[in-house]
Amino acid sequence: MLISPRFLKSTIVLSFYLVLMLVLGSGCAPPGGLANPTNTAPPATDPPQPSNTPEPTDTPVPTETATPSPTITPEPTQTSTPDRSATAAIQSTQTVEALLPEIEGNLQMAGLSTDTGSLLWTQGDFVPLRLSSFEGATYSPFLGEPQGSDFALYTEITWVSTSGLAGCGLIFRSEPDFGAGDQYILETIRLSGQPQWDIIYIEDGVFEKNVTGEVATRAIDQKQGATNKLLLIAEGEKFTVFINDRRIGSYFDYVKSRLEGLFAFLAYQESGETTCTFDNTWVWSLQ
Repeated sequence: MLISPRFLKSTIVLSFYLVLMLVLGSGCAPPGGLANPTNTAPPATDPPQPSNTPEPTDTPVPTETATPSPTITPEPTQTSTPDRSATAAIQSTQTVEALLPEIEGNLQMAGLSTDTGSLLWTQGDFVPLRLSSFEGATYSPFLGEPQGSDFALYTEITWVSTSGLAGCGLIFRSEPDFGAGDQYILETIRLSGQPQWDIIYIEDGVFEKNVTGEVATRAIDQKQGATNKLLLIAEGEKFTVFINDRRIGSYFDYVKSRLEGLFAFLAYQESGETTCTFDNTWVWSLQ
């Protein structure tokens, strides 16, 4: 009996979901060595932290000396104390101003504007996640552990893989335990000949449901070294996805499984070697 390619691919992806969830939920490396969650990027600041300004130094008290006539002792020089909160506010304002044109352009695609909301988080430097283990998976939480409810999340993902099945994605609205907690995952799937994406929901570290179904789209560039721009708009139970500036659609989780949580980068593969590199990532709170 012939098995259709569509049935075979669906079976492979579903089986890999189960393996992926078992790996993430186990909290330890599988045979072959699961890469531990790492943060390879230099620490990003959100909001940016003030520079280390030296504290005012104490002026030495003049020693008393026996002199023929009294001398005038100069008063200690007054040194101003740096206003750390003001410094942080200035740096944060500069970060927002630099990003506003890019953020505004992306939000306009979804009918939104920077007139509402604020910058929740921005990436300091690119984050590469590398895998060389069989059926391996790894993740990297956003530095500073920002939490989001309703938001716009943008990133640029560059993938290189020798595996026939690999994925680069984002964890959002997650519980603090990324390996065994409840969370949503938006993933782009590098399946040979048929790139796909989906949003799945994980409960207690185990695959619970596929919110969107596996969506095949030509908007995804699956070539080696290709960079794909990903924009997710999360509003309550509604998720709207843009890939490379193309609106793919809106999807709903009507039971509102999770409405708030943490973020992380994600990478997994079936075999071989895979690198997912995330860059220019930012999160805009819609509230």
